[in-house]
Amino acid sequence: MNNARPVYPPDMEEENIEGRVTVACDVETTGMTSNCSVQSVQGGQSFAQAALDYVHKARYRPATKNGQPVKELHKVYVIRFRLDD
Repeated sequence: MNNARPVYPPDMEEENIEGRVTVACDVETTGMTSNCSVQSVQGGQSFAQAALDYVHKARYRPATKNGQPVKELHKVYVIRFRLDD
């Protein structure tokens, strides 16, 4: 994955709420995601959209078969939103 970072939802940050979102996506041979869906959300729905925005912007290392990139179906990612101490 590249250095993209999820954007903390301002309303959640203001309320000092942390969250966790599980997202499932297909990873294309280019490293881009497609067909992403939220599987679960903890902390508030604002985190769901922030997590989806993040996985769409991030780039991933695609799976390979015989040394060639292949599409990977239903790859699960857990995005954690934590406040700095």
